[in-house]
Amino acid sequence: MTAKTPILLVIFFLSSICSVSYGQIKPDTLRIYPEEAEQLFLRNNLSLIAERLNIDQANALILQAKVWPNPNLSIDEINLNRNSTSESIPPLFGSFARNQQFTVQLEQLILTARKRKKNISLEVSNKQLAENTFIDFLQSLKVEFRALLANLLFNQETFSDLERQAQLVNKLVKAQEVQLQEGNISQASYLRLKALGIELLSELNETSEERNKLQSNLKTLMAISGSTFIVLNDNKLNEKTINKWSDMPYTALLEMADHHNSQLKIANSLKEVSSSTLAVEKAKRIPDLTVNLNYDRNGSTMFNFFGAGISFDLPLFDRNKGNIKYATIEMKKQEQLTEEKRNAIRNQLDETYKNIRQRIQLYRSFDANYLVQLEKMQSSIANNLLSRNLSLLEFLDLFDSFKSNKQLYYKTKRDIQLQACELTYIIGKDL
Repeated sequence: MTAKTPILLVIFFLSSICSVSYGQIKPDTLRIYPEEAEQLFLRNNLSLIAERLNIDQANALILQAKVWPNPNLSIDEINLNRNSTSESIPPLFGSFARNQQFTVQLEQLILTARKRKKNISLEVSNKQLAENTFIDFLQSLKVEFRALLANLLFNQETFSDLERQAQLVNKLVKAQEVQLQEGNISQASYLRLKALGIELLSELNETSEERNKLQSNLKTLMAISGSTFIVLNDNKLNEKTINKWSDMPYTALLEMADHHNSQLKIANSLKEVSSSTLAVEKAKRIPDLTVNLNYDRNGSTMFNFFGAGISFDLPLFDRNKGNIKYATIEMKKQEQLTEEKRNAIRNQLDETYKNIRQRIQLYRSFDANYLVQLEKMQSSIANNLLSRNLSLLEFLDLFDSFKSNKQLYYKTKRDIQLQACELTYIIGKDL
C-alpha cells in the first residue's frame, strides 16, 4: 500500500458523504420555508384529522341527549283458541277480532327532576372538553413540528459547515502529504492533521444520520412521500422577532397564559364535567314516572275497558348516595388539580421566559458578520499553516475554537426558536 492510499480513502469517503448529501435531494426535493411547511402539516396531518372527529362525536352525544325516551307499545293476552265455555264476541269491524280477546297498553317514561336538561348540560361540558383537548393536541403537535423544523435547520447549517471544514482539512492533508514525502514535516504532524479530517467525516456521518431521523419524523407529520427530501429555506431571526420576546412584559404573558393556556382550559373543562355529573347524580334521587294507557277487550267485567295508570320506583333502599358522594369527591379533586395545573404553568412560564431572554442576550453578542469573519479566518489559518507561519498546535487550537463558535451561533439561534415555541404553547396563542 502506497503512502497515497490512506489519503485516497479519505477523499473517497468525503466524496461519498457529499454524494449522499446532494445525490438524494435531486429527485424529489421539497424546498420550502418553515411557515409553508407548517401550513402543509396542518392541512395533511392524519392525527389532527382523527382528533377533530372527537368533536363531531361529542356533538352526536348532545343530539342523543336531547331526545325523549321512546314510548312502549305492548299487545298481550291474545287468546289462541276458543273453548266451549267462551262467550261469543262480536268483531270490532267487519269480521276482524271476532271471538278474540286481547289487551293493548301504551307506556311512556317521563324523566323527572330536569334529568334530560342536566344530561344535555353534561354532554355540552364533554363537548367543551373535547374542543379544548383538540386545541391542546393541536398546539402540542405544532410545538413538536416547529421543534423538528428548528432542529432540521440547525442540522442543515451544521452539516454545510462541517462539509466546508472537511474539504478545507482535506486540502491541507494533501498538501502536508507532499511536505511529508519531502521530509519537511514529521509523520506525527501529518497523522494528527489526517485524524482531524477523519473526525470531521465522523461528525458529518452522525449529522447525516440525525438528519435522516428528522426528515422521517417531519414527513410523517406532513403526510408526504418517504422519497421526498425536505430542504428548509432559512428564515433568519430578525431584530423584530428578537424584540418581540425580549420586550414582552412577563405580566402580559402571565395574563395570556391564565386565559388561553390549553391545559388550563382542559382542567377547567374537567371541573365543569364533574360539576355536571354531580347534578345528574343528584337528580337520580328522584324516581322517574311511567304513565300508561291501556285497552282490555273482554278481559274484565267491561267488554271494552279503557284505563290509565302510573308507576314509579319507591326510593326506600337506593337514594343514589354512593354515586353522589363519588361525584362530589371528583369535583373537589378536579378543583385541586386545576389549581396545581395553574401553578405548574406559571412556574414553567417563568423558567422559559428567563431562558429565552438569556439566549437572546447571548445571540446579540454575535456580530452581524461574525460567521463570515470566522469562515475567512479558517481559510486564513490554513494558509498560514501551509506557509509555516503557524504551528500545527496553534492551527488546531484556532480551528477548534472557530468551529465551536460557529456551532454555538447555530445552537443559540435554534434554542431561541425552541423556547419561542414553548412560550407560544404556554400562553396558548401565537403572537
